[in-house]
Amino acid sequence: MSDAVQLLLPRAVRHGATVAVCAPAGPVINVETLDAGIAWLESNDFNVVRGHCLVERKGYLAGSDDARVADLMAHVSNPDVEAIIVARGGYGVSRILSRLDASAFREARKPIVGYSDLTSLLLYLRECAGLASIHGPMFERDGVPDHARARLMAMLRGEPLALEPLKGTSLAMGSCQGPLVGGSLVLTAASLGTPWEIDTRGAILFLEEVCEEPYAIDRLLVQLREAGKLRELRGVAIGQLVQCESERYPDVSALDVIQEILAPEVGGPIVCDLPFGHVVDHWALGVGVMAELDGNQGTLRHVASVVKEER
Repeated sequence: MSDAVQLLLPRAVRHGATVAVCAPAGPVINVETLDAGIAWLESNDFNVVRGHCLVERKGYLAGSDDARVADLMAHVSNPDVEAIIVARGGYGVSRILSRLDASAFREARKPIVGYSDLTSLLLYLRECAGLASIHGPMFERDGVPDHARARLMAMLRGEPLALEPLKGTSLAMGSCQGPLVGGSLVLTAASLGTPWEIDTRGAILFLEEVCEEPYAIDRLLVQLREAGKLRELRGVAIGQLVQCESERYPDVSALDVIQEILAPEVGGPIVCDLPFGHVVDHWALGVGVMAELDGNQGTLRHVASVVKEER
């Protein structure tokens, strides 16, 4: 984020508000799972607007780039919509970011929720629009536990439950505070050289990934290291590394690589196995929002609300 741009918090979502569910990346695969997620929103006193591209198909995309841009920006500009939750990731967000209107996102100040491929959009919101956002569960998985859903709801509404700490395992001791930045390791590395390139100065970097073998994780971390993105970190929070094992080289784990690459570069705490990422028990986090990482206790928690009460 530019030093000249002050980070804004999205407005808190009110009871009875309208929430948009859209698909700016890949198409919805399981309509029943989407319907269940929307039913959960409605059971929590929200009205729901469905995006036009949810079940559209253009190969691996939820419709054309033009259609996905128009759909997303329509929800941003709609004064009746107070929050946007992305239905699923997949691929496609990076194709449209240069065509979005960063000033419209900043002016609207709506919480936007997503992860995986949506890492690119969340980074764009911080770096280009100066707006915090939510790395949180979408509607592509069955069986998301009630406490994970409740945390997302609390985060949208600015309630204390959103400050409950995540518990993991320490790889390096110490404690620090800083804004949370990151998401998918692949998409974080892919941001380098773009207008939404991740800014890690004085930050806590949080990372998760799926289906990347240890050698690939090594390569991505080295790319971040050589780009100078590990140099001024205050700490690193690692979520779930799902199906990141290697049949060919079973003696090296993803965590082995993380410790080897990160430990010499990061002077602060490193905590792994935190409950976020490509798992059903995915705890929401605020991107750009101040947090505390405690390597002595193995915890990560927000120290301030992700949204702001302002109507």
